[in-house]
Amino acid sequence: DRWVTVRSANKDPDFRNQAKVSKEEFERLVRNVYKVLLTRGMVGTVITSVDPETQAMLESLLQGHRTARLPLVDASV
Repeated sequence: DRWVTVRSANKDPDFRNQAKVSKEEFERLVRNVYKVLLTRGMVGTVITSVDPETQAMLESLLQGHRTARLPLVDASV
């Protein structure tokens, strides 16, 4: 299993521009963004996904680590 970056889903216009950022560079930059965000928490980090398959993958990766399952919040409200 591996995560796949989807350029068209990215909101940054520079990241979406294939002339400015190659596919390989885009993948590296996106992975770096997640690495920074996931290692920055001083007290803890909350990770969730609206995609059930991704959420299941996240949960499987965190098995054996100290985790707490938080209730889902509807972000559309």
